[in-house]
Amino acid sequence: MRDTVMQGQFLRRKDQRRRVQFNAIAECHGIARAIEVVDFSNAGLRIDKVSGLAAGDRLKISFTPDISVEGTIAWLVWHKAGLQFTKPLKQDAPAYQYLVERAAFIEQAHVRAISSLAQREAQKLHETDQS
Repeated sequence: MRDTVMQGQFLRRKDQRRRVQFNAIAECHGIARAIEVVDFSNAGLRIDKVSGLAAGDRLKISFTPDISVEGTIAWLVWHKAGLQFTKPLKQDAPAYQYLVERAAFIEQAHVRAISSLAQREAQKLHETDQS
C-alpha cells in the first residue's frame, strides 16, 4: 500500500497548474482524435475525452494549425490523461503563450462571474434596506 501512495506522489506534477478548457487535436499512431485540454504547466497537460490511447503513447497535440506540443502519456484513467511534454515549455514558446492566453480568459470569466454575483447580492441588500 505504501508503494502505491509513494508512486502516486512521485508521478504527480509539482509544477503550478493553470486551468484552461479548449478543444484540440491529438495525433497518435497516424490517427487524429478530438480531445479537451483541461490544465497545463510548463511540464505537461491534463487532457480529457481521451479514447483509444494508453500510458506510454507519444502524442502530438495541435492547439491551432500552427501551434502544437509533443509528449508522452504519463497516466491514463478512464477518459482522462496526463501528458508529459518531451521538453518543458519555455515561457517564450508560442505554445506556452497560447496556453497562458487561454488561462487568462478563464480567469477573467471567473472574476466577471464573481463580480456579477456580488453586485446582485449588494442590490438585494440595498432593496431590503429601502423597504
